[in-house]
Amino acid sequence: MAARRRGPLCNRSRAAVFLCYHSVADHGPPFTSVGREAFEAQLRTLSRLGFRTGGQDDLDRMARGQRIDGRLVFLTFDDGYLDNYATARPLLEAHGFCGLIFLLPPRVDRGGVLDWPGVERRAAAHPEVMRSLTWPMVESMAEAGHEFGSHTLSHPVLTELGDEELRQELLDSRARIKERLGRCDSIAYPFGFWDRRVAEAAADAGYSYGFTLPDGSQMSADRLTIPRVSVDHRDDGPRFRRKLSAAYRALSLSPCRPLARRVLRRARAHEAPA
Repeated sequence: MAARRRGPLCNRSRAAVFLCYHSVADHGPPFTSVGREAFEAQLRTLSRLGFRTGGQDDLDRMARGQRIDGRLVFLTFDDGYLDNYATARPLLEAHGFCGLIFLLPPRVDRGGVLDWPGVERRAAAHPEVMRSLTWPMVESMAEAGHEFGSHTLSHPVLTELGDEELRQELLDSRARIKERLGRCDSIAYPFGFWDRRVAEAAADAGYSYGFTLPDGSQMSADRLTIPRVSVDHRDDGPRFRRKLSAAYRALSLSPCRPLARRVLRRARAHEAPA
């Protein structure tokens, strides 16, 4: 599968924007949460700018190179937080949007704490936020039009796994979601980390689409390596609108990302009240 540097799957065009959320909570962990009012303001902005929800059918059309009508936004949520149901869902539906939520099936089984190596302090500091959806919640959201994909079984760094462990994380998580919902076509790689071996293993496991979350640059993309832009508590109105700009997203996903950060900081300084 050849990677491309152009086209809507690269998250650089006006046609489609791929955003990554985690929790929607007023007092959630920094950098993985957006407050309720801020999230609703972002949805109002998307609606005012003419965006509509992107879904599986739209991904299929984009992958085939077909024309996209209007402007699409893919509102993806990693980890499957309980507040995706309790807080994000009613706001999404009130504004005519749906989410694409990536689940950890063992956590959904028990509706328990979202915990994996590296987030113990976050879970201890925010026990009311770091909790998973349950299957009845997931099924209710699916019936309302929200879509779901895999975030593996245990949230490992996939690039560090051996071939067999990687295969099981990808296969088993997809099978368990498909058993409950009838399909599971996409995966968000935990921490956004991937390499070509991981992407090929995802394709072998039956996924049609894979989503990354670049910490640095990502110059090209294909169906299994779609880059997203993270949204968090810092994204007030002006900063969020910049993330919807094709030019800014192209810059933020390029090797010039440090420049993009300086531009963003400079712009925020000019916007600050005297």
